[in-house]
Amino acid sequence: MKERAPANRFENNKYIIEYFPEEKTVEFFMKDQEIEKEDIAEMHQATLSFTGTENYATLFRAMDFFSITAEARAEGSKRHYSAFVTFQAFVVKNMAQRLIGNFILKFNTPIRESRMFTDYEEAHAWLQTKIKAEAKEKKKIPNLV
Repeated sequence: MKERAPANRFENNKYIIEYFPEEKTVEFFMKDQEIEKEDIAEMHQATLSFTGTENYATLFRAMDFFSITAEARAEGSKRHYSAFVTFQAFVVKNMAQRLIGNFILKFNTPIRESRMFTDYEEAHAWLQTKIKAEAKEKKKIPNLV
């Protein structure tokens, strides 16, 4: 994969958010910390400050010992957090992350198409394929105005 530089970046002690407008993606990198309910709202505000009302896909990945509270999972599954999200990819590195990912995908059911991967490059490629296919499909819709 070629070297990429985000247009915008937010970082604190729990996570990093990077926005790549040319790819229409927002990437979240979770540090070895526990994500809590209030972090979800903060992450959402940072993301909206980058994207405005533009649609974007998300890619989540984390360090080995990242965790998320039940309250944060429930908060993050609320529909308004996904209003502009088109697709979601989750990169898992270990069994604990796979369990969290499976739980999110099965019980906090994302409203957008979502997949879990073990490889970052594969997750990124899947998102780009989905974004390009969606853009191509939109071009087929005639403008009725």
